[in-house]
Amino acid sequence: MLDVKIFDVDHGFSAVIDPQNHHAIVLDVGFNSRNGSGAWQYLLKRHYPAIDCLIVPAYIPEHLDGIPEFLEHLAESGITIQRFIANPTLALDQFPELQEISSWARNPLEVAAKHHPECQRISQSITINGVNFAFFWNSPQVCQDVRDLSLVTFLSYEDINMILPSDLKTAGWQMLLQCDEFRELLCQVNIFVASNHGREDGYCPEVFNYCKPDLVIVSNEGERPLSPIMLERYERHAKGAPDGVCDRKHCDRRILTTADNGTITVSKCLDRLRQVTSERNNPIARAI
Repeated sequence: MLDVKIFDVDHGFSAVIDPQNHHAIVLDVGFNSRNGSGAWQYLLKRHYPAIDCLIVPAYIPEHLDGIPEFLEHLAESGITIQRFIANPTLALDQFPELQEISSWARNPLEVAAKHHPECQRISQSITINGVNFAFFWNSPQVCQDVRDLSLVTFLSYEDINMILPSDLKTAGWQMLLQCDEFRELLCQVNIFVASNHGREDGYCPEVFNYCKPDLVIVSNEGERPLSPIMLERYERHAKGAPDGVCDRKHCDRRILTTADNGTITVSKCLDRLRQVTSERNNPIARAI
């Protein structure tokens, strides 16, 4: 069993990958001051004893500012973090929020990275609690914009194949697309999380030469809606439910946004097809 919860947050991003065994994986730590949703609230309510891994994929203030408070809440509740994952090419002295974590949690990407000579990219595949992850990253030597240093996460579990590219911008996508393995994994993706909150500068049309997702998920900044231009683009790229049915009046058949749908959950239970649900506008549960 697995739940991937993408929370409706004010800024940044917040997701919990929950194998339903009280050992969750957290990807980014954004928080919603309007309704209290976010990773740490979810963990505290369920009395989780440990986080198997904290993935920190983006390195601008709107993503990093919440980390000290997140760690404080965990410490008060006795929740430990076994390891953390971030772009290993970063100089941590530029990111004090990451220095604290790195002092007591190991970043496995620092010791076991796979080099791709055809493109000078670096990646690593890791299995955490039965969930398969592949991570790709650019280095400061080739990308100057900190958003293009975002850690791109591929998640694979049964018939769920997701990509979570964090704040990657067009130039960062283009660098990673030079990598054979990156393109191969894009071809397997069926759920695409839009980069940089669905903004135009996070969109790279070449990605969709390889990626043909059933569903696009957008984590908005607060209640800021997806622009009509980007809505049309992502709707064109997403296939919708396997039977091809898509009611254009309700474009959440192809696109879900946290601004419109609240917390979005991608689930896998036993031998059933993956299901996607949201906290608003239920019922939208369906096999996708």
